Amino acid sequence: MGTTLRVIEIFESLQGEGHWTGTPMTFVRLAGCNAPALGLECVSWCDTRESWDAESGVEMGVAAIIDQVRLPRLCLTGGEPLLQIEGVRDLMAAAHGRGLRVHLETNGTVDPQVVTGSPAASPCAGSPLFSESDWVVVSPKPPSYFIASGWMGEVSELKLIADERLDTATAERLAAEHPAALVCIQPEYKMGRRSVDKTVEMVMSHPDWRLSLQMHKFLGMR
Repeated sequence: MGTTLRVIEIFESLQGEGHWTGTPMTFVRLAGCNAPALGLECVSWCDTRESWDAESGVEMGVAAIIDQVRLPRLCLTGGEPLLQIEGVRDLMAAAHGRGLRVHLETNGTVDPQVVTGSPAASPCAGSPLFSESDWVVVSPKPPSYFIASGWMGEVSELKLIADERLDTATAERLAAEHPAALVCIQPEYKMGRRSVDKTVEMVMSHPDWRLSLQMHKFLGMR
């Protein structure tokens, strides 16, 4: 029997956030999230609570998932997809075998080097996970904004939500720790104008950073 994953939903839409906003993708939302157990404060504004339960959704084989991907780009999201890291790695490899580009969205708390068994002395070097990832979006969460050391050098995009907790010093620290990553600051919409103003101020004072908006919400899309 091949590798299986717990899948909440598979759907086609435009990427609504970050660098690839407006790009058509097939989204695979996986079950399970570690934010509640870790005490991450994003639980107060999370808009995908249906993905928290690791036993929710349906169990699907890698081949069955790939058969539903009709667009050139596949985005793996959650929940926290790295809680199913072995299946994610196999799914990425299968997607690349079909000539697909793979985007991975994670909160960064799961260290891929510990799970995949890559040598600690050579972070991420030769890791099957990263050899199959075309774009890695890490969105660290308050209160600590922790990113596991195994992600060092492998983050394509840092997506930071401008909630009550995020400040400029935290964003600057994360940007310095991941210098190759594009930094996207995104308003937390429950805060309303306060978050928008904070986001704009942070981006305007750091010209290399970018504003990210949840475009899909404005368009009434998933």
